Amino acid sequence: MDFEAWTVDLKTLTATHSSGFRLEVEGNPKDPNAVHPGKFPVGMSSIDQVRLLRTGVEAIASEGKKARGAVSVTPRRTNVSAANKPKRDTLSFKKSLSQRSKSTADA
Repeated sequence: MDFEAWTVDLKTLTATHSSGFRLEVEGNPKDPNAVHPGKFPVGMSSIDQVRLLRTGVEAIASEGKKARGAVSVTPRRTNVSAANKPKRDTLSFKKSLSQRSKSTADA
C-alpha cells in the first residue's frame, strides 16, 4: 500500500487516500485542533491504521504550508441562535434592584 497517495482539499479541510480512507481536520491545517478519521480499510492492521492516519495529517499540513498565502483557510464554526442557547446564571457585582431598595430603606 502506498501511504503517500493522498488527495487533499483545503477548502473542506479533508484528505482522501487512494484506498478510500478519509479524514477531516478542524482549525489550522498545519496545527489542527481536532482530527476526525473515517472508517479504515477492512483487514488493515492497527500499526498500518496509525501510519495511514499520521501520513494523512502530514499531507494536510504539507498542503497547508504550500498554500500559505494563496488560500485563506478559516475554521468551521457553528452559529447558535440566541433562542437556542441555554439559560445560564450570570455573576454581577452590581446590586440587584431588591438589594438597592433594602439598603435605602435601612438608611
